Amino acid sequence: MKTSQREIKRSHSILDHSPEEVVTLLKKHELRISILGLGRIGLPTAAVFAEAGARVTGIDIDEEVVRQTNAGISRLTDEPGLDLVVKKNVAEGRLSATLRPETMLHDSDFIVMCVPTPVDLAKSPDYGAIRAVSHSVGKSLTKGSIVIVESTVGPGVVEDIVGSIIESESGMKAGRDFGLASCPERSDPGSIMKNMHSVPRIVGSTDVHCGDLVAALYREGLGVEVVRVSSPKAANAVKLTENLFRDVNIALANEFALLYEKFGIDTVEVINACATKYNFMPHYPGAGVGGPCLPSNSYYLINEGIKLGNIPYLIRLAREVNDRMPDHMVELTAEALNEIGRTVSGARIAVLGIAYKPDVKDIQLSPIERIITRLREMHAVIEVYDPMFAGEEAMGLIVHKTMEDAVRGANCVIVGTAHAEFKKINLASLSRMTARKAAIVDGRGVFVPADAKKAGFAFRGVGRVALSAFRPDTRPTASTSRQA
Repeated sequence: MKTSQREIKRSHSILDHSPEEVVTLLKKHELRISILGLGRIGLPTAAVFAEAGARVTGIDIDEEVVRQTNAGISRLTDEPGLDLVVKKNVAEGRLSATLRPETMLHDSDFIVMCVPTPVDLAKSPDYGAIRAVSHSVGKSLTKGSIVIVESTVGPGVVEDIVGSIIESESGMKAGRDFGLASCPERSDPGSIMKNMHSVPRIVGSTDVHCGDLVAALYREGLGVEVVRVSSPKAANAVKLTENLFRDVNIALANEFALLYEKFGIDTVEVINACATKYNFMPHYPGAGVGGPCLPSNSYYLINEGIKLGNIPYLIRLAREVNDRMPDHMVELTAEALNEIGRTVSGARIAVLGIAYKPDVKDIQLSPIERIITRLREMHAVIEVYDPMFAGEEAMGLIVHKTMEDAVRGANCVIVGTAHAEFKKINLASLSRMTARKAAIVDGRGVFVPADAKKAGFAFRGVGRVALSAFRPDTRPTASTSRQA
């Protein structure tokens, strides 16, 4: 039977309460949550729990992030709806931020870790941030609180690193004195607020009662289904499995692309035809995989597998295939330029899109950076346009404010990101801006090859049939001068 609001005798220990009481405390604005890390996942998580009724404090090491949050400002302008929720809950006193974890952690019912877990240059997981916040939590933890790890980590990290550090610092025992759970984030950048309220959450905990309370928090706070698994390591395995499934299948699509280019077969045409069968799940080739998850997640599992003497060879090979795709883009660019009588050296190349994902302002591990770096090393003149970074500096270059400025007089146009704006490009209009003989290298399947040929471009694309076409010299010229 559910507990009514007036029947609850508030205990400082959230573990003393039932799942029903957690829901009631949330609705009464008496539930206290600390979010460690106010980045791409942490800020939306803080905002959504505050909107649900919790008293939420975000903790971050970046002074500007804390200042903006306390001013009701979301710097994640590419996350629709987040700005309004942040502004509202700061104004209503349910959301705030601080640089000092010790001031809030001791008074928290739930402590949620949303810190980054990148890989280092040696492709090993960097759990430095996780370790640092675990020490902070352990020093300030009050008996009966629950620690939840949303950060993506390898199986066993929550138990063996997070739990061990907290136990060592606090003198308490997970599962007895405090709760420990994993609820890995499952959101897609650019759609995080939508995902928060629609994608089921996975919860694994060190004991059943803790898991019941965490499940109640997410079920009520986010309004989503909660799937229970047996342990934190199982929950982390779920997150890695779903991401590596994508990474491996993208690698397979890239393998097809590299092969079918040699055959003169359009890979996209083949995959679209395959998709008409009931048991085929389409994945498409491209210029490479970026972002904080796919390029890194493989190494969490590879690293843990090596420790146990079991190397996941397929996962490792898939990552190598995907990591090689930016180099293939450079090869296609050299081919396309050669076809119009140019070399990479001295060529004016316009790169459209540097973000790792369409319509998201994020260049974390973007494969386009390697493409640009290699072309610059080959002495190409690089111009860049990305609507998410217009007028800003990124990747060591000033991003043009308009696409027209970037492509004017270009010998080659490279599509690096499938932004919505680029899908609307009129190729005939584009041809009037570039050099008379120009090429398109499409890394994201934005253009139809035949349309590029019709507009007078030499065309290359990942997994596409190479097409050659030159504009007639009688084509009307624009007012601006062009390179030959």
